Amino acid sequence: MLCACDDVDGNVRYAYVKYENFHEDLTTDHLVGELVANLFALDLGLPAAEPCLVTIEPRFVETLPDTANGQRLRAALQYAPLTAFGSTQFSPVRRWETSDLVHKNQKRDAALLYLFDTLVENTDRGCGNPNLLVSGLSFKVIDFGHSFQRCHRSGDYNGSIMPWECGGISNHFPGTMQHIMFPSCRGLEDDLLDDFTNTLEALTDGKIEDYISSVPVKWCQDTACEIIDYLVQARKHAGEFIDQVRGVLK
Repeated sequence: MLCACDDVDGNVRYAYVKYENFHEDLTTDHLVGELVANLFALDLGLPAAEPCLVTIEPRFVETLPDTANGQRLRAALQYAPLTAFGSTQFSPVRRWETSDLVHKNQKRDAALLYLFDTLVENTDRGCGNPNLLVSGLSFKVIDFGHSFQRCHRSGDYNGSIMPWECGGISNHFPGTMQHIMFPSCRGLEDDLLDDFTNTLEALTDGKIEDYISSVPVKWCQDTACEIIDYLVQARKHAGEFIDQVRGVLK
């Protein structure tokens, strides 16, 4: 939902806003995963949207129209004031199409995006739904809500293989779930893989804690704690993760 939001300085910023029950399956687990993954992506240097936290006030809910959509929104926002996730609007842009090509100047970002999504197990950047925008000859990354799903309270990943374990990567198989950047990453140069390994190994406890401290208290803190543990494990197994990536990119 695109909203005009007042920032702390009184300026209007346009952001796409998500909140608990934004759609049937969206929980605060998704909001936690989205915020942490978005911050992590920016730190890695990905051209991602800038995240923000949006306070939805009761007076906004009172202005909603008495239509079917308005009633659904009012039901979802009945506990306002509440904190929602916001993704700052990019402009001008168009949506990435499956027919779009990865240009030479996009190769590094495309590889980084594949490595990032594979590590955080984001299943929502496949050929069927790239969740990318295009601005000129650059792409912009949006929507991280399916990241860290194994850390959700209701996650069904118990006992499943980690991406740094043999057979733990599955986003390369043909079909709509194949990662949109996988084809362009075949034969990826070792220096890019080594750089990602070094960056992941250099991720400090303080930085991980900063990601989690950004999570609103009323969102799912159990999920936030699980993400801390996951990132610590990912850092420990950075070398093994890249070995698995090399295997699928052959």
